[in-house]
Amino acid sequence: MLCRWCASGKRKQFVSEIAIHFSGLENLDKPSVFVFPTVFVCLNCGFSHFTVPDTELVLLAESAPTSQPSITKKGVHPKLFGSRDCA
Repeated sequence: MLCRWCASGKRKQFVSEIAIHFSGLENLDKPSVFVFPTVFVCLNCGFSHFTVPDTELVLLAESAPTSQPSITKKGVHPKLFGSRDCA
């Protein structure tokens, strides 16, 4: 399968452990939600994606943060995590 970002065929599957934290000072008391998804990583550009399992998705929805991250057309605002350009 091709990378959704750069269309490279260099995509690999990994097992992962991910702790999802809610952003903002007002959410410091909310516990992290741990997920153990399969992550697909493009070895060309670094674009990665995974699906949150239903059980953890319910926990995220019930504890939805009160603040929203800055979103751009391509995803999270580059100032938050740095940008990735694939040429």
